[in-house]
Amino acid sequence: MTDTTTITRKLQLIPESALNNSKWNKRCYDYCINAWNNKIDYYNKKVKTQKDKESKERLKLKITQLQDDLTNLKDNGAFTKQMVNDYTYNLVREAMASESQRKNCIIGYMMSEFNCNNREIRSMGIKDRNNLINELLRKAYRVANSKVGDSLFDDVDIPNQLGRYGISFSQSLTKKIKDAVNQGLLEGKVSLPQYKINSPFTIEKAAMGFEHGYDDIDDLYQNIHKNNPKIYFNFGGNGNPTIARFKINVGTKGNRKELLSTLLKIYDGTYQYCGSSIQLDKTGTKIILNLTIKMPIQESILREDTIVGVDLGIAVPAVCALNNNKFTREYIGNGDNLIRERTKLQNQRKRLQTALTMTKGGHGRKKKLQALERLKEKEKNFVNTYCHKVSSRVVNFAIKNRAKYINLEDLTGYDTDDKILRNWSYYKLQQQITYKASRYGIEVRRVIPSYTSQVCSYCGHYEEGQRKTQSQFVCGNPDCITHAFKCGVNADYNAAVNIAKSKLFYDKRITGIQINKAREYYQIA
Repeated sequence: MTDTTTITRKLQLIPESALNNSKWNKRCYDYCINAWNNKIDYYNKKVKTQKDKESKERLKLKITQLQDDLTNLKDNGAFTKQMVNDYTYNLVREAMASESQRKNCIIGYMMSEFNCNNREIRSMGIKDRNNLINELLRKAYRVANSKVGDSLFDDVDIPNQLGRYGISFSQSLTKKIKDAVNQGLLEGKVSLPQYKINSPFTIEKAAMGFEHGYDDIDDLYQNIHKNNPKIYFNFGGNGNPTIARFKINVGTKGNRKELLSTLLKIYDGTYQYCGSSIQLDKTGTKIILNLTIKMPIQESILREDTIVGVDLGIAVPAVCALNNNKFTREYIGNGDNLIRERTKLQNQRKRLQTALTMTKGGHGRKKKLQALERLKEKEKNFVNTYCHKVSSRVVNFAIKNRAKYINLEDLTGYDTDDKILRNWSYYKLQQQITYKASRYGIEVRRVIPSYTSQVCSYCGHYEEGQRKTQSQFVCGNPDCITHAFKCGVNADYNAAVNIAKSKLFYDKRITGIQINKAREYYQIA
């Protein structure tokens, strides 16, 4: 196991000028001259077609302001805040669109190659198949008119003002293609993604840099927790702001302290940043840096023989138990509260959608659509926050008991009517537990969930009807020690112990074959 783990943090970026950098100056200057001239031409044409005098005067004032800004820029090289914002937002939008088009083009090219050689590729071993994919992608990752060899983009005109995308772009896309092929792309079991125009664009580590406006690192430590700290992110060659410069906005509440603590460790070298990505949020008004960070695993003495099992339930969202201790357990969350809150939000959305069907158009409909989006975002944030709380408590339980492993039920491919599973994202919870556990060197494993709720965790006995109610499990073996308990054992806890003890590790879709393996494992006839 490596001694580091990788996490991602979202940071809001605010466009800043980089007047001391000649390359940034030229980029911004060229953009503003061209954009401002286009705006002036547009408003001049509009003035000629405008009949209302007041509207005409407003347009003329706007033209005058644009001309003054343009003259000031040409004479003094002075950029207004609006110019910097326009340049930077345009840069991000074009970079997002360009990369998504390029990725879709590469995926189309690869699918064409796969279709032409489907039978041959399917007969290859994984190693030979991956080598072939690497070879095919060489052409796709070369820039147009490359001296090294032919490029896919020699005859495909996709503008890219960033010049190239770097290792982060190629590594992430190559991995997606290889994973899809190895998971059954050629047999039609899975498909490759299609990237939207608003997908994030990647930036390599060599084009990233962090700087601050203080005398030294000690001065930064003293001032970073004050309001509006002077901390910046550079985008460009060798970490210089040759392309763009941003101020980092960490907000005033929420996870501000955690973000500042993480940034301090980047500035002092404790954490290393890696290739990341930039995008606009859904509203198109905020620039977001998806910062990938490599951080050392926090040292903790873990026991190889201690495993935490986590069972998802209806009454209790998550129940934790140990494989080697029948007395230690933890019940996390309240299923009724989770379902009640999310159902309330879903009902609000349904009522608003019903109202929208009766609205033909106009400003009223637009406002209701905005309200609908806000409700969707509110529901998403609620589930995300709930998953964070549950995952943190699961990992804390493992740390407290020095467990080396966490076993989770693998519910991939299961169609379930359980409200608790329809009303939150199991996949998201699993991802959050995994990355939080990795900080401490705890390994997360997924196990086949079949029969974990029906088998007695004390004696291993199985027969139908042992789970009397949602919360009560009564073993059918008359010699089982559980008969000394008044009401049997908690059903969710019983399942969690079985999950903790399970050796049925699996990370693909559960099929009949895996269910039969579970029957053999629990010795069910």
